[in-house]
Amino acid sequence: MEKENIRSILQDALEEEMPSSQINLWPAIKADLVAGKNQFTQQGTEMNATLTKRNSRLAFVVLILLVLLVAAFATPQGRSFAQSVLQFFTRAENTSFPVESSQLAEEESEQLQPTAQPPSPLISVAEAEASAGFKAAVPKITPAGFKFNGARLYGDNVVLEYEPLAGNGHLMIAQSEKGFNESEWDMVPASEIIPVKIGDSDGEYTQGTFVVYAGDTSATWKPDMAIRRLRWAENGIWFQMTKYGDAAGTEYLDQEGLVELAASLTFEP
Repeated sequence: MEKENIRSILQDALEEEMPSSQINLWPAIKADLVAGKNQFTQQGTEMNATLTKRNSRLAFVVLILLVLLVAAFATPQGRSFAQSVLQFFTRAENTSFPVESSQLAEEESEQLQPTAQPPSPLISVAEAEASAGFKAAVPKITPAGFKFNGARLYGDNVVLEYEPLAGNGHLMIAQSEKGFNESEWDMVPASEIIPVKIGDSDGEYTQGTFVVYAGDTSATWKPDMAIRRLRWAENGIWFQMTKYGDAAGTEYLDQEGLVELAASLTFEP
């Protein structure tokens, strides 16, 4: 089949899958092809015929691969595949890792919060949104058994903070346009990560954290800690929902409960 016929068929197929009125990739590709063709014509006999033919074939192969790649990620199936390969939690290679003496905790309770940071001041959601530069998602109603304390800002992360009405613990909903704040303490063994669905979005859930027991020189994964984390991405925002503790009236926020709460978040006021 002639090269021009192949190109015509490819363009017709691409137009049917992705109309050129919606994606401006094809005009740019055509312009590159025309420019390349004019360059070959101007050079004439100065270019070796064999090299010209080889370059033309290479350019055509690259064009096909580029079109197929763009088509794949522009279709629902392609976007679904891309999302399925995302890993929200960093995988720990082992269930323990050595820690420096300055990191050793005298009490297990000191290791309750991954990525522990000094608390920033409580502010309103509107103030946090203005500083972070994006619209935060919030629950439609305050989760049962909690009261809303306000928002905190950690760099470009907006964190909504809820406190149990009875007992100790917290519920945190962190969100950012740039990903998660990470350290080795946030890593999770691959066997402890459970894939979940939040609406149409993929996510990951885990329970447990790394802790250091008195006298130890390494942090060890403890799966039965009352720390549950849920991570996912939606509308260009990266989310982490974390529940610390199991205060009375909040027991319903297990894996299923957190997923249900995450699915209820809205960007509407």
